[in-house]
Parts: sequence; structure tokens; C-alpha cells
Amino acid sequence: LDECALEMVEAAAREQGFLIDQRFQTQQFDLTSRQNVLPDADLYVMSDVFESSNVAESAAYHVQSILSKNSNSQSKRRVWVFAQSDRAQRETFLDVMREAYDETLEWSLNQNPDLDSELWLCDLDETAVEYN
Repeated sequence: LDECALEMVEAAAREQGFLIDQRFQTQQFDLTSRQNVLPDADLYVMSDVFESSNVAESAAYHVQSILSKNSNSQSKRRVWVFAQSDRAQRETFLDVMREAYDETLEWSLNQNPDLDSELWLCDLDETAVEYN
């Protein structure tokens, strides 16, 4: 994990006012360890994490673990996953998620999440990103 990436996310969150109420947090997490449990949160974001089939399969395991808590909870956890189409292992993630969660899952070209959905798979086209 690139520590600089976490620092940049925190800096962006601070600039946009998300750190005021101490509800925003980043942390290192080993996706390949199934003994580790992610802390409780409203929104989990993964971006460009599919570096190997092991990481993709493990990410799917953790996403399923997060979403399985929704059936026993009043608050809805959401997971947003961003991946470029050239990431070979993103299809491994998708195959595992289809088998275990929803066989109709697809990567979405829509850059606006459905806020009612608990899982959003965003097909990130970096050539079309507009930076301010």
C-alpha cells in the first residue's frame, strides 16, 4: 500500500470538510488476510486493488463480508469499487462476486453511483476524468 495515497485521500477529505466531525478515516488493511476484519463504516471504497488474482479474490471475500452485515443491521453499508478496464484481475473479482452475491453484476460506465444500492462497481476510464 502506498502511504502517500492515504495521505492524499486524507488531505482531499480535509479540504472538503469531511474531517470536521471525525467520522472520516483511512487505514492500511491487508485484503489478502481473511483473519482481519474491516472496521464498521457506512461507506467502503476500493480503487485499483486488483494487482493479483489472490488480491481480487480476497477483496471479493471482504466485500461479501461487509454486505452480509446489511441483513442484520438498521444502517446500510455501501461498497464502491473503482477499477480500470485494463486491470486483468478485476474480472476475477467480478466472477467471484457474481457467484457469491449477484450473477447479474456488471461494471458500470455511469460515473454517478446509485445511492440506494449497496454495491457499485465503477468502470473507471482515466482518460475521461476531469481534474479541477
